[in-house]
Amino acid sequence: MMNTAMRTEADRRGGVGAVWVGVTVVLGVLGGAAAADDATVVLKESSATDRATVVRIELKAGGLFRPGLPPDAMTDEAKMPKPLDIDIQTRLIFRERLLATPKGADAGGARSSRAVRLVSQAASAINGEIRPTALELRKELSLLIAERDDPDGTVTVVSPSGSLTRAELELVQGLGDPLSLGDLLPEGPVAKGAKWPVRKSALAAISGYDTIKSSKVEAVVESITADHVRIGITGEIQGMVLGGPGTLTCEGFATFDRKSALIDRVELTRNESRQPGPIEAGLDLKSTLTIARRETATPAELSDAALDGTSLDLTPARKLLQLIAFDGRYNLLHDRTWHTYWDDPKLVVLKRFLKDRITAQCNFSNGPPAGKGKHQDVEEFRADVRRAMKDRFVQFLGAGEVEGEADGGFRYKLGVQGREGDLGLRWYYYLIASPRGEQLLATFTLAESDAKDFAEDDVALVGSLQWNDPPLPVKH
Repeated sequence: MMNTAMRTEADRRGGVGAVWVGVTVVLGVLGGAAAADDATVVLKESSATDRATVVRIELKAGGLFRPGLPPDAMTDEAKMPKPLDIDIQTRLIFRERLLATPKGADAGGARSSRAVRLVSQAASAINGEIRPTALELRKELSLLIAERDDPDGTVTVVSPSGSLTRAELELVQGLGDPLSLGDLLPEGPVAKGAKWPVRKSALAAISGYDTIKSSKVEAVVESITADHVRIGITGEIQGMVLGGPGTLTCEGFATFDRKSALIDRVELTRNESRQPGPIEAGLDLKSTLTIARRETATPAELSDAALDGTSLDLTPARKLLQLIAFDGRYNLLHDRTWHTYWDDPKLVVLKRFLKDRITAQCNFSNGPPAGKGKHQDVEEFRADVRRAMKDRFVQFLGAGEVEGEADGGFRYKLGVQGREGDLGLRWYYYLIASPRGEQLLATFTLAESDAKDFAEDDVALVGSLQWNDPPLPVKH
């Protein structure tokens, strides 16, 4: 939810159609909804294809931001920076239409696993003692597709109109996604006072943790009326976000609209303490998460006619994220395992998080201008690398120009095998130059044992690089 680049998250969805609410009258009341103490109800969200809803998700948080050390200050003697006051507000508003489950996919029951969304607002503002940051989704990317890989899995969001940045992804793929909200509900019939442990998939949706270690979160039916069932939610979650352990306590409620067959409101007070991880900073936050949903007519922009000719598949290309340099001079594409650790005018650091650990790092450093149409001599570059490696060097692994986007300028790769103590390492160095002579040094670092899995991820990433003249506008 929050990068060291200090970015946050937001919103999602709903529907129209068949109502999945069963009512068993316990004391012989015939017809209609029974009184609160006399009813056993089945709570299940409708997932009728084409059902449309309006969704509003808001997070308001305040507390302490515990920054990590900048890349050039990581020494044994370094002292951690002091915690900083932080204030976070995020808002995501969109209309959503449920889609049919893809052919060959197992929907695992009645819940829909796909939706198309039209965003009217996706924005965050971060203030306090840190550098103020205001972010919003680009309007040209307001059409979104959301899908769950399996009934209890996480939700993946893409835009068919172009690649999202990491910050934009965090705005639209985060807390309280409507495709996951139904997981708050119990499996079978319940009456007033009934309790159940909240499923992990729902805990991930209300906490933002990518790994749930343990949970003591419990839901209870607090009241039943003809229109709504109110469910209390309270407890503690222990989990991880990108390798950073955290503990979150929450208390609040959800209401289930019996006529529309959907959770129409969630309000949770959350207290979280998260330790710094290999990618994200530490946090001590008190926050309020609010989710509101209601049925609506299908908007014209999400109709079959409007979407005709637009593929609604989550292709690998659509899942790629766009990285735009701090000053907008260049941009590139990377898969979602890469996360921004550091971002300033001189240095961008990406870390590859896979299988619960960091498996590679990539640094982009600005170099001295070489003049229009020029770049550093490659033999001189090779000698500079050998000199910098010192006694870590074992051997070169090959070198040569790398193909890529036509306006990506000059790209030269140099592979190096080396050692750091007993650890075998690989480095891939790239000399990159724009047609105007701007130079960029890209350095990929990984353990020798991760080289097979890493394959040519560096070639794909550097090959997608484009130089921008004039620079792209960037908001910080």
